Amino acid sequence: MLSSLPQVLSGEQVRCALHISKRKCAWILNNGFIKCQNTGKRTRKYTVLKEDLLTYIEDSTKHPEKYVTPYAEFSTTKYGNTRKPRPRKTGFPSSLPLSFRPWLKQEFETVPDALTVPQVIATTGYTDNTVNRWLRQGHLKSVQTQTTKIIPKIWLIDFYCSYAYTITNMSDKHIKLMQKFFNK
Repeated sequence: MLSSLPQVLSGEQVRCALHISKRKCAWILNNGFIKCQNTGKRTRKYTVLKEDLLTYIEDSTKHPEKYVTPYAEFSTTKYGNTRKPRPRKTGFPSSLPLSFRPWLKQEFETVPDALTVPQVIATTGYTDNTVNRWLRQGHLKSVQTQTTKIIPKIWLIDFYCSYAYTITNMSDKHIKLMQKFFNK
């Protein structure tokens, strides 16, 4: 899809290419995460070079921690939604210690060796939409059988030791697991 984009993009084209909201796109462009030219107009305000967008996509996949957005910036929470806010990942070191993987293997001893999506949801505490998005995007690997997807426990551990550590709004179960590890 990115190959079909023109060399100079509008803010709306950037938003569609990244599959993000208009508010988040404006925030990314205004804060300089993607190089752009701001014309100051009310409409068609931004122009972005395709190479700058590709640079952002590549860098954000390699270093997602550099592009963390403020908590609830793009949700209805700041507009009076009274849902219980999720605690944000705080107090954890910037890099995961090497001892985490063996500890997690021991912690997950009772977890089956092959999990279905509902079992992963129950184990991690994330929603089905989140787990399915990770599967679609390749962050969490699975094997497709005739009727369902199977996630080997070792792949779930690999996920926890890589991408899952960069999640800014961790599930309550994930936070408790991380606190248990760092407070041992």
